[in-house]
Amino acid sequence: MSDSDDDSVVKLNPRVQSEYNEWKKKCPFFYDFIISHPLPRTSLTVHWSTMTPLTHSQVPSLALHRLLFNTYYPRARTSYLTIANAALPAIDHGPIPTLPKVEITHNIALDSRLAMARFMPQNPHIVCARTQSTDVYVFDCTKPHKNDQLDPDLTLTSFDENVIGHGGAGLAWHQRKEGYILSSNGHSIAYWDVSAVAQRSKVLDPIHVFDYFKDTGNLIQEVQWNCKNENVFGSVDKNDDLVIWDLRTDKSQHSAKAQDVDCLSFNPFNEWFLAIASVDATVGLFDMRKLTEKLFTLAGHRQRVYKVEWNPNLESVLASSSYESYERRVIIWDINRIGDETLKGDSKAKAKRPPELLFYHEGHKDEMTDFSWNHHEPWVISSVAKDHTLQLWKLAQSIVRHEHGGHAIGD
Repeated sequence: MSDSDDDSVVKLNPRVQSEYNEWKKKCPFFYDFIISHPLPRTSLTVHWSTMTPLTHSQVPSLALHRLLFNTYYPRARTSYLTIANAALPAIDHGPIPTLPKVEITHNIALDSRLAMARFMPQNPHIVCARTQSTDVYVFDCTKPHKNDQLDPDLTLTSFDENVIGHGGAGLAWHQRKEGYILSSNGHSIAYWDVSAVAQRSKVLDPIHVFDYFKDTGNLIQEVQWNCKNENVFGSVDKNDDLVIWDLRTDKSQHSAKAQDVDCLSFNPFNEWFLAIASVDATVGLFDMRKLTEKLFTLAGHRQRVYKVEWNPNLESVLASSSYESYERRVIIWDINRIGDETLKGDSKAKAKRPPELLFYHEGHKDEMTDFSWNHHEPWVISSVAKDHTLQLWKLAQSIVRHEHGGHAIGD
């Protein structure tokens, strides 16, 4: 267990401080490990790389996993895309050693505050970044970059307006088509093929632009590729619309009304299955073949849900997080447990919550801004929040292993 929280970073009200102190006491029982890394300011993004973990040079029982987040220095008004290595316990290596701190390997200067960044899944040395400017930037982490000014390897153009006040800054790499990247500025959606750019060119125009706001008057919140169907992507907007698009027609194919949706996530194993995050404190599960009817509602949050993401390793597991500081939690769900009965002897707290709610993480002291599943460790998540911390944590095997034997932090 490693914990380097700085209580002076955020002024807490007594209730939040009391809840945090109670959570901290229970950490040894609910996590195999948790690392807390202080940041100079809030990071709005975090993402694990698909890069195969490297064996630690000094401690063979540790493996180095790569991730990214944002580092912002307000006095210098400088924002960086930060790449780092996190040393996590390797599988089947006995007792967990003392975990070293997160080690920063790259700081790449940006033109404005970073809104979202993602590693390319097929080539984890390539990172795409969406700042608050009109362009989208691609960086090759194997090449040197200027320390004090924006120096992208490729600039993706098409947007006339920046993302400030215009909805979400959606960004997604294609899981099946290497080099395809999808993004939005709230008004329109564009996609590019960075693998098709000429060797000497540093600017790339999009393959196609969907002028969504002109057609609907609605502001886009998020865009995501379907994980199994290479021609399909989805979007959600501020008018409660969930829209499915097909590249073969360049038009929206299906639409469903949801409740103030902020995010969507396609299941990585089933092309028809998707989840959406909603302002009504729920996560909705849908089948694309019949979007007029919601399959199931996951209810466990107390405030608006702004992020949902399927586990890339486990078909039935997903996580969601709330937007409000009152909640400060990431919930992990297992939809295979829908309909399970409460067993005799379960705690009162567990009996009150739905059986599909597997666990909730309450380690941050302020509202969440992003989280990401690790691609190589099925139960490891990284999360960032407005308390200026990055946390890396793994559910205890005692919770994961038993169908009915786990306990939530609130038990």
